[in-house]
Amino acid sequence: MKIIDYLKEKWLTYIFITCSIIFAATVYRLDRRFTMSKSNANYITVGLALLFIIFVSIDFMVYSSRIKKFRSYCLNNPLSEEDLDLLTYPMDREYGKIFHKTVKEYEGFKGDIRNKYSEEQEFITKWIHDIKVPISALRLILENHDDIEQDFYRRMDTEISAIEQYTQRVFYHIKSNTFYNDYKISKVNTRKLVVDALKGYSNFFSYKKINISILGDNYEVLTDEKWSGYIISQILSNAVKYTPINGYITISTINQENEIIIKIRNSGKGILSKDIAQIFSKGYTSSEDRDGMKSTGYGMYLSKKLSDMLGHKLTIESEYGEYAQFSLTFTEYDTIHSVTKM
Repeated sequence: MKIIDYLKEKWLTYIFITCSIIFAATVYRLDRRFTMSKSNANYITVGLALLFIIFVSIDFMVYSSRIKKFRSYCLNNPLSEEDLDLLTYPMDREYGKIFHKTVKEYEGFKGDIRNKYSEEQEFITKWIHDIKVPISALRLILENHDDIEQDFYRRMDTEISAIEQYTQRVFYHIKSNTFYNDYKISKVNTRKLVVDALKGYSNFFSYKKINISILGDNYEVLTDEKWSGYIISQILSNAVKYTPINGYITISTINQENEIIIKIRNSGKGILSKDIAQIFSKGYTSSEDRDGMKSTGYGMYLSKKLSDMLGHKLTIESEYGEYAQFSLTFTEYDTIHSVTKM
């Protein structure tokens, strides 16, 4: 406890003491019949000053001790009523009882919230698994009817894919809240990450006549295959949305200064310079309309969040009217592999 805080707390007491001393000195000066030698007056003055200093010192130590005990009670075990006996002053015990009651109510409230959150998470997770069944059924129905018009097939396939992506996004968002309980860092081939992510977009490449180029060598990186695969999938989804018909997507993997970088570049309008700084913001969408499926502005936000959790770097560069390029950088020294249970 600082002396200035102590004085702020005790200012009224010391104003009273000061006023009492001033009153006594005034009476002494005004009453001429009261006689006292100068030396005695000096002794009394010095004595009172010393007593005052001793009083302030003791009171300050007592007050600091009370605060220390109260802080110790609040930090160590505020749910125990037995520890209230350590607070010897009645006012401190009253404050302790109020704090104990508040903490007890808070813990109960927190437990209720935790239970409700767990129930909701369990329900949503079950719903995600359940919804996969009708989605798969829709795909089978669509694929088993040869007489379906091509344009109708394409539009239905696009919408089903969108439902799959949004469902998957909900799943990964939920899992990201318990990320550190659900990851496994290991060596993964970059080519495998890219190829697995491309599988879900083969139809879109065909519909939009997009040219795909995969460049660079195959490298091993330390990451979680599932989470990194999802990040690359989201980048590809974004690239497919905004690549025009007969456009191109280039996926290149390079080794640059001990960093492995997967770059996904697509032709098209690109991104306005004023939008680039906000591209990873939650719920942010472009300031102008762009071709392709509707955007929720959540995919890139989640990808950035996951890449940060993994210790990777996700960046964007673009030249408006020409291209947009996302780069996922794997740096071994930065990954959670070096600082966690692995």
